[in-house]
Amino acid sequence: MGRFKDGRLLLLEAPLALFPGEVVEADVVWKTRHGEGRVARWITRDPRRAQASCSVAETCGGCELWEAGSHAQELKRQMATDLLRRQLGDAVPWTWHPAPETARRHRIQLHWDGAALGYFRRHSHTLVPVSTCPAAADPLSNAIPRLQEALAGRALPARPGRWELSTGTPAETVWVTDERGRTWALEPDGWHRSTGPIRHSLGEATLLHEPGAFFQVSPPWAAEAFGGLLRSWDIKGSTLYDLYGGVGLFSAMLGNRFHQRVLVESSETAVAWARRNLESAGLPSECLVADVAAWLPEGLGVSEDVILLDPPRTGLEPALCDRLATAGASTLVLVGCDGAPFCRDLKRLSSAWNLDQLAVLDLFPLTSHVECVALLTRRP
Repeated sequence: MGRFKDGRLLLLEAPLALFPGEVVEADVVWKTRHGEGRVARWITRDPRRAQASCSVAETCGGCELWEAGSHAQELKRQMATDLLRRQLGDAVPWTWHPAPETARRHRIQLHWDGAALGYFRRHSHTLVPVSTCPAAADPLSNAIPRLQEALAGRALPARPGRWELSTGTPAETVWVTDERGRTWALEPDGWHRSTGPIRHSLGEATLLHEPGAFFQVSPPWAAEAFGGLLRSWDIKGSTLYDLYGGVGLFSAMLGNRFHQRVLVESSETAVAWARRNLESAGLPSECLVADVAAWLPEGLGVSEDVILLDPPRTGLEPALCDRLATAGASTLVLVGCDGAPFCRDLKRLSSAWNLDQLAVLDLFPLTSHVECVALLTRRP
């Protein structure tokens, strides 16, 4: 956030970190009450800025906090503080959970234009060629030249398009998936077609999913952060309603803290993997393919149950919040990867639910994105 010289509010974005007090030049589009701008150059720079360890930091659209150095976590905490203060007020306490230095991405999306492989510039389809990615786990970064070589030599389909590199936990084998969902695994002699799943060993939980499918960007850190938080909140009960449950991350992570689980997810493929994952873990579960907003009934659960929701970035639909107000369960956990919709949903739920705990997790290092988690209990 910044101010124009006449005092008007500016919301600014940049490919590198912005420190409070810096003066910048930006291309601004003025709205009714504020302006939104993209930083074009720095007029004054904060002395705390550090040399970026990424050679394309200023042009690549993948990260936003290069040059923040050791102050990246403090800048993100300040952003979260500002968001929560404006949305929820000063009186709401919350905890900050910074990412460890070792947190790296286990999934990256690159683009091939027929001659070069790389990321897009921010707000553009102009390619920024890369040969390494310091934000990615080492096996992924090391696989980028091997993918470039295979595409250039037509060992892989060379039609321009998006390619996703992914790895499991621990980060060892690397898979690449094209836009048609076809997958190859990287072996010493090159890329070979693969139909096997990616495996994540996350403490006591083991999860499988198909390459190219949605999963946590940094699974080891996400499991540690979520697991520690939910244990500290003593989340347990009779039935866990795991809504927007994906391949079963939260159900598996909470394990035997519940007698039964009901997982609801719109992706048929994800639900199939959730069934396998929870059956393999010996966790009795009912896994349903359904749209959560259409499925969720009035009066869901009983007092000993917990409802956990991890919706898309857009958050919860208003009608879904209305039905949650009638729930019989006494505990609700809300997860959100976009702070504004998350805070909006907390306010919508406040007529029926008390906000007991609030945490912000940095699950997306080197970006301005965070994960918000709230523990709510039913009002009498």
